[in-house]
Amino acid sequence: MKKIINILMIFFVVAIVFSGCKKDDKEPVLNMAATVNPAWVLSPPSDTTFVLVRDSADMVLTSLEWTKVVYPLADLPFPLYTVQLLFPTNTLGGSEWGEPVELFTLSELTTTITQKALNKAIVAEIGTEFPEDTVVSVGFRIKSNVNANDVSNFIDAFTEVAPFSVTPYPTTFVVPPLYLLGGATTIGWNNADTSLQFSYDALNEVYKIVATLSPDDPYYKALEIPGQWAPQWGTDESATWETGPLVYRPTEDVPDPAALPAPPELGDYLITFDLVNEVYNVEVADIAQTMHVIGDASEAGWDNSLAIPMTKVAPGKFELETTLSSDATEGFKFLVNQGAWAPMYGSVPDAVFEGGVLIYRETEGDPDPTSIPPPTTTGVYLIKVDIVGMNYTVTPM
Repeated sequence: MKKIINILMIFFVVAIVFSGCKKDDKEPVLNMAATVNPAWVLSPPSDTTFVLVRDSADMVLTSLEWTKVVYPLADLPFPLYTVQLLFPTNTLGGSEWGEPVELFTLSELTTTITQKALNKAIVAEIGTEFPEDTVVSVGFRIKSNVNANDVSNFIDAFTEVAPFSVTPYPTTFVVPPLYLLGGATTIGWNNADTSLQFSYDALNEVYKIVATLSPDDPYYKALEIPGQWAPQWGTDESATWETGPLVYRPTEDVPDPAALPAPPELGDYLITFDLVNEVYNVEVADIAQTMHVIGDASEAGWDNSLAIPMTKVAPGKFELETTLSSDATEGFKFLVNQGAWAPMYGSVPDAVFEGGVLIYRETEGDPDPTSIPPPTTTGVYLIKVDIVGMNYTVTPM
C-alpha cells in the first residue's frame, strides 16, 4: 500500500511540473493601449525654417530630446529609439505624413542633427535638381522599439511628429579648379604653382590626377585658388595613404585640416577626390608611359608603325606640336604604342576638333572609337592629351 501511495505522489509532482512549464511557455501579451509613448522635450518649433549651407555641413543644426517610453510589461530589454524624418503626402503641406526615412538608431534620450545629415536625407527624397531657395516641409519623429522574441506583438511606440521647414542646398555644385601641392609632390608647398592641376571626371563627379609621390616629406593637400591657403582640402587623424575622409577649410579663419599621408614608396599614383561625398582614394597608377598621334590629318597617315611620338609632360599627360591637315577625311587618334592598334584613344561621334572627351579602346577586340575631326585650316597645332581626366585639347600655334 505504501508503494502505491509513493507512485501516486510521483505522478502528482510530475503533473504539477508540466502544468507549470506549460504556463511559463505561454507568450506574454502586451497591452499597447497602456503604453506611455515617448514625448518631445526638445525639438524644432513648428515655425522654424532652417537654411542649410554647404560650407557649414558638419555643424550641428539642432538638438533633439524626448522622454523614455514605458511599456506595461516587466523584464523587457531596454528600448531603442530611431530618429525618423517624414515628408507630407501633400507637397503643399498638410497633416498627413508619408513613409518615414530612418536616420539612425540609439539607446539614449537625446541626440544632435548635423546640416549634412539632414540635407542628405532631404536631397535623397526630392532629387538633386531643385530651384534655389526651395523650402521643404518635413518633420522629426522618434520611434521606440523593443524587439523581444518572447512578446506576442512587435512593440513600436512614437512621439508626435514635430514639423518644421528646411531650405536645402544642392549636392551638385559649380566645379572649382583643384591643385595638388605638398612635400610629397614634385612642387613642394608652393601654393602659387598650378602645374599639378586635377582633372574633373564629370561622368563620375570626381577629381583625378596621376602624380609622383615621395615618402621623403610624406604629406600633401589640395587648394582651389592659386596663391591662397583657403579654400583647402585636407583630412583627419583616421586617414591612411590609400583612403580617408576629406576635410574642407573654406576660409583662413578656419583651422588647417591635417595633410594627407603619402604612400610608403616613391612612384606614380592615381589620386581621386570625391568632394560630394568628401572622401579620397589613392592607388598605384597603372598608366601608359607613351602616346602617339596617328590619322590622315597627321603626317603619319594611318600607318601605325609611323605614329608620331608625343612628349610626356606629367604622369598621364602628353603634348605634341605638329602639322595637321584640313584635307583629311577622317582626322586623328592616339596610340599608346607604335605599330599596335590597341590600346587606342579616340573620341565620341560628335567630337569637335578644339577639344573634348577621350574614349578608350583597350584591345583590338573592342570597338574603334571615333576619330577626332581634322582642322578647318592646315597648320601647326599644340595637341594635349590627359588620359587620367580623359580629355584632349588642340590649340593653333
